[in-house]
Amino acid sequence: MRTLRALIATLGLMASLVAVQAVLPGTAHARCNGAGNEITSTLIIGGATAVSETPFAGTCQGNHYYQSNIRSHYAGWRASVWLDNNGWVGHFGPYGTAWEYFDFNDGASPVPGSAAMHFCLDNGSTWYCGWGSNYNVGTGVNHAIYGTNSGF
Repeated sequence: MRTLRALIATLGLMASLVAVQAVLPGTAHARCNGAGNEITSTLIIGGATAVSETPFAGTCQGNHYYQSNIRSHYAGWRASVWLDNNGWVGHFGPYGTAWEYFDFNDGASPVPGSAAMHFCLDNGSTWYCGWGSNYNVGTGVNHAIYGTNSGF
């Protein structure tokens, strides 16, 4: 009888963990989803895509070198991408909607080919910074909300 109760309790715990993961997904992982599988990332503000970042085909090769383009979706606003490589480093696009190339060589992190990253959208005075649909608004860059870019 004890074994049956322990089994039922274990199955109940496993079911609750699955339900929590479905409702509360973990940290956004991405940009590389296996070799040769690049994924576009975004910053979404008020339900609309404000910043897009699209890795180059062939970026996900496990060589610790990341190449991508970033853009703002709003005229007069600038997109930037921030990567943590023993300190945050920003790459800025132009004010406007043109795509801007950037690259990142990750030879210094504890797990090469893996870096925290987030996006910002600014007009010179107001900054929206975050990852996906989670963001902060302020008067400068804010690194509090980020995702993990891995597999490059």
